[in-house]
Amino acid sequence: MNREEKNQHTKEKIQRSAVTEFALHGYEAASMNAICHRGAVSKGIVYHYFDSKENLYLDCVEACFRELTVYLKQRITDAKGQEMLSQYFNLRMQFFRKNEEAAQLFCGAVLFPPDTLKEKIADQRREFDAFNRKILQSIICDGPVRKDINEAEMIRVFEAFQDFLNAGYRNVIGHKENLLRHEIDCHNALSIFLYGIIKRK
Repeated sequence: MNREEKNQHTKEKIQRSAVTEFALHGYEAASMNAICHRGAVSKGIVYHYFDSKENLYLDCVEACFRELTVYLKQRITDAKGQEMLSQYFNLRMQFFRKNEEAAQLFCGAVLFPPDTLKEKIADQRREFDAFNRKILQSIICDGPVRKDINEAEMIRVFEAFQDFLNAGYRNVIGHKENLLRHEIDCHNALSIFLYGIIKRK
């Protein structure tokens, strides 16, 4: 193993340890000492690759959003309407079942991001949010929308509605069953939201 490969291996080991710690305890309560212990690396090595707990957390969150977005993009088909909606959330559920720590990290970043990191997390999830809007737009295009509904305004209102739904989970998230329940509720909320405004054929 050459030096570049060794560096990459060490960095990935730190990241895996950090994901576990942040998933278990969230950003505020996570311990750099625990990350070092779990990864069997010194604090000096950790700070060689990541100059702060904040940057290590942001690196983990960015990887989580990126991996989820790639997973969805690679598997989503050209389904329409409610079929697309079900497919999208089924794929999210598949990803979270296969990656439970990523699910915890994702929910932590979405539901209760640290106040000081909200803007940075918003930047890191831009691609994920853009993909979600694309899915929503493709579903909207499947049916005739009321003429008095502006698409951009509808998306804005739905995102606010989703934030309201997320707020209800801030005190119960942390168990696998609650994470999966959250996904089901998001699916149902979007279905109700959309098919309450789209004309029936």
